[in-house]
Amino acid sequence: MIKPGFLILLLAAFMSGCITEKRCSERYPVAERSTVFVQHDTITSVKDSLIPLPADSGLIKALLECQDGKVVVKQILEVKPGSRVVPFFSVQNNVLTTGAKIDSSSIYFAWKETHIRESRIESRTIETTVYRVSGFQNFLIWSGWIAWAVIVMLVAIKLIRFYLKRKLLP
Repeated sequence: MIKPGFLILLLAAFMSGCITEKRCSERYPVAERSTVFVQHDTITSVKDSLIPLPADSGLIKALLECQDGKVVVKQILEVKPGSRVVPFFSVQNNVLTTGAKIDSSSIYFAWKETHIRESRIESRTIETTVYRVSGFQNFLIWSGWIAWAVIVMLVAIKLIRFYLKRKLLP
């Protein structure tokens, strides 16, 4: 009926079609779609500051003397104006007036800062395919189960016959 060599060959053919999940994923990679979204945000901020200026001074040295009951400048010894200070003096009717004119001691400074921030968003979408078993495939599945049952029964019958022949011959 069925020769043992043919049965082994049939069994090897059925088992050779199997593949592991790891080998399947290597051979047939998953369909993947990736999209990159780049977003640019511009941030503008107004900033201000006071810039302090260093201290400045001026100097006047003069010799004064009294003539007829009035104070008179005899000799100006030294005048040192500063970079921003202009000293002045006057003597009128025995009154000495001195002073210095100076700019403000700090400068108000305002500016705008603009920063551009870039955000990269990468999204990956894995597309999975949904397999549905068709009617024909369902028929093949059930017929395969039936074929395996028949093969197992035939092998069992062959083994029983072989065992009985051995038992009855001695």
